[in-house]
Amino acid sequence: MKIAMTDMNIIWEQKEANKKECRSMIQEASEKKADAIIFPEMTLTGFSMDVGKISDASKESVSFFSELARQFQLAIGFGYVTRQGEKGKNHFCFLDREGRRIADYEKIHPFTCGGEDEFYEGGNRLCSFGWQDFSCALFICYDLRFPEAFQALPESTDVIFLIANWPESRLEHWYALLQARAIEMQCYVVGINRTGEGGGIKYKKSSAAFSPDGKRLEEVFGEKNRYVELDKSKRLRYIEEFPTRKDRRPAVYFA
Repeated sequence: MKIAMTDMNIIWEQKEANKKECRSMIQEASEKKADAIIFPEMTLTGFSMDVGKISDASKESVSFFSELARQFQLAIGFGYVTRQGEKGKNHFCFLDREGRRIADYEKIHPFTCGGEDEFYEGGNRLCSFGWQDFSCALFICYDLRFPEAFQALPESTDVIFLIANWPESRLEHWYALLQARAIEMQCYVVGINRTGEGGGIKYKKSSAAFSPDGKRLEEVFGEKNRYVELDKSKRLRYIEEFPTRKDRRPAVYFA
């Protein structure tokens, strides 16, 4: 599976301007024969607390990316916001190459240190789905700090996609936690972060993918995106040779 990893410099709360950049990145990914392209959290707006301004009234962001998925024939993962009552929901949506919505995850852990919980309501379900013979899972940003959620995924999980607006000031944590989740889950972990500046916070180019043994995957550089290859057979061979997850004892941990 070939994945296009984006390093998108999101223009703060400007959906139409960001749509143009997304289209350009998707076009390149299609030309490079990627199977999927993954965008950062709150793709068209950046990590904003202005739910009323940035939320979709009728999931128009899904419609926009769905049309592009069909046009360019590749799967697309992206972030968007909906509003339910006074608070919003922070979503990670995954579309197949026909633009069909095959997964739509709601961020479980609002970032309380940054006040996200005041404006966004946390989701209540993990998200696992099958795609191209891979068992996949979705997470968003702050979720990365909670290994219990990852450990609750099916042992068959081949790849975890996580999208973020993770600040430059905590990048050591970003890389360490992505690598840790890959090692402990014995699966691929693909973390997609934004770049630039938004809402007074700086972000640095840091999207990265790790293999089941914790090694960072080799990347091929395009003009817009970076590309990595995920090989399910390599993951299966690795867990057969070093099957650590079978020794877990959840009954003891959560007694």
